[in-house]
Amino acid sequence: MLKKIEGFGSRLLERVVPGVDAAACGWKWWAACWQCGGRPCSVNTCTADLTCG
Repeated sequence: MLKKIEGFGSRLLERVVPGVDAAACGWKWWAACWQCGGRPCSVNTCTADLTCG
């Protein structure tokens, strides 16, 4: 039962928080970003720099 709850929580979190592969540094883009108020954003996965717009 606990594994089912854990799996559900992981899937729910993946829908809200974009996943980042630590081995793949570079820029990632999203069409709608909650940190930017729904506007497009990009983030540098090596430095965690967020750019809205």
